[in-house]
Amino acid sequence: GIRDKLVTGVQTCALPILKTTSSVAGNKTVTEMTQTLVAVDASNAVIEIETKMMGQTTKTKTNIPLKAAAPAGTQQAKAPVQTSETIQAAGKSIAAKCVDMDTNANGMQTSTHACTSDTVPGALVKSTSKTSGAVKMETVTELVEFAAK
Repeated sequence: GIRDKLVTGVQTCALPILKTTSSVAGNKTVTEMTQTLVAVDASNAVIEIETKMMGQTTKTKTNIPLKAAAPAGTQQAKAPVQTSETIQAAGKSIAAKCVDMDTNANGMQTSTHACTSDTVPGALVKSTSKTSGAVKMETVTELVEFAAK
């Protein structure tokens, strides 16, 4: 789910806002992120990302290839498990497709439960990841708002 400045310079699709809560070594951080599509061609999209964290706001631009290979050194520990769930997000009950997967990379083990829905711009409804190894971390990203424009 992203804003699209390419057509008229104003938002032309639904706008989700994602909130991520991370806990590392007993410290909790909450981040809110909005993405805006600023350019797209046959092979890349340029996304502006506005991030609000700890009272600060930053904007960055990222070039995202439209086709990507899996990063080197990443191994999937077992086949992903797919389920269907109803997730409470953005004040609504959202029917979602969820995937549980475990990965190992560079001595770090990560278990992720990610839920997506075609009814939500950008698809992501909620994702929970728990990492162990050299660093122990838990991250939750969830949809907090979206509206069709």
